[in-house]
Amino acid sequence: MSRYIPNTYNNHRAARLFGRFAVGFVIAVVLLAISLFFGLRRYIVYTPDGLKLEIPWLEEAAGE
Repeated sequence: MSRYIPNTYNNHRAARLFGRFAVGFVIAVVLLAISLFFGLRRYIVYTPDGLKLEIPWLEEAAGE
Protein backbone atom coordinates (compact mmCIF):
# COMPACT_ATOMS: atom_id res chain seq x y z
CA MET A 1 0.00 0.00 0.00
CA SER A 2 1.52 3.25 -1.05
CA ARG A 3 0.47 6.53 0.38
CA TYR A 4 0.14 9.69 -1.72
CA ILE A 5 2.48 12.42 -0.51
CA PRO A 6 1.99 15.72 -2.33
CA ASN A 7 4.95 17.70 -3.56
CA THR A 8 5.43 20.13 -0.69
CA TYR A 9 7.69 22.51 -2.65
CA ASN A 10 4.96 23.36 -5.14
CA ASN A 11 2.38 23.78 -2.39
CA HIS A 12 4.44 26.45 -0.63
CA ARG A 13 5.58 28.29 -3.75
CA ALA A 14 2.74 30.86 -3.65
CA ALA A 15 3.25 31.52 0.06
CA ARG A 16 6.97 32.01 -0.44
CA LEU A 17 6.33 34.44 -3.32
CA PHE A 18 3.82 36.41 -1.23
CA GLY A 19 6.27 36.48 1.69
CA ARG A 20 9.03 37.92 -0.48
CA PHE A 21 6.64 40.53 -1.87
CA ALA A 22 5.50 41.49 1.65
CA VAL A 23 9.07 41.80 2.95
CA GLY A 24 10.06 43.90 -0.08
CA PHE A 25 7.06 46.17 0.40
CA VAL A 26 7.84 46.72 4.08
CA ILE A 27 11.48 47.50 3.29
CA ALA A 28 10.41 49.99 0.60
CA VAL A 29 8.00 51.76 2.99
CA VAL A 30 10.67 52.00 5.71
CA LEU A 31 13.21 53.42 3.25
CA LEU A 32 10.66 55.95 1.99
CA ALA A 33 9.85 57.06 5.55
CA ILE A 34 13.53 57.45 6.42
CA SER A 35 14.25 59.45 3.26
CA LEU A 36 11.24 61.72 3.89
CA PHE A 37 12.37 62.31 7.46
CA PHE A 38 15.89 63.33 6.47
CA GLY A 39 14.69 65.27 3.42
CA LEU A 40 12.12 67.34 5.30
CA ARG A 41 14.19 67.77 8.46
CA ARG A 42 15.30 71.28 7.50
CA TYR A 43 11.68 72.47 7.30
CA ILE A 44 10.75 71.46 10.86
CA VAL A 45 10.22 74.47 13.13
CA TYR A 46 10.07 74.21 16.92
CA THR A 47 7.40 76.46 18.44
CA PRO A 48 6.05 76.71 22.00
CA ASP A 49 2.93 74.88 20.74
CA GLY A 50 4.98 71.99 19.38
CA LEU A 51 6.54 70.98 16.10
CA LYS A 52 5.45 72.62 12.87
CA LEU A 53 6.34 71.68 9.32
CA GLU A 54 6.86 74.77 7.13
CA ILE A 55 7.38 73.80 3.51
CA PRO A 56 8.04 76.90 1.34
CA TRP A 57 6.40 75.74 -1.89
CA LEU A 58 3.19 74.76 -0.10
CA GLU A 59 2.92 78.10 1.72
CA GLU A 60 3.21 80.08 -1.53
CA ALA A 61 0.37 78.11 -3.11
CA ALA A 62 -1.85 78.59 -0.04
CA GLY A 63 -1.23 82.37 0.05
CA GLU A 64 -2.61 83.03 -3.44
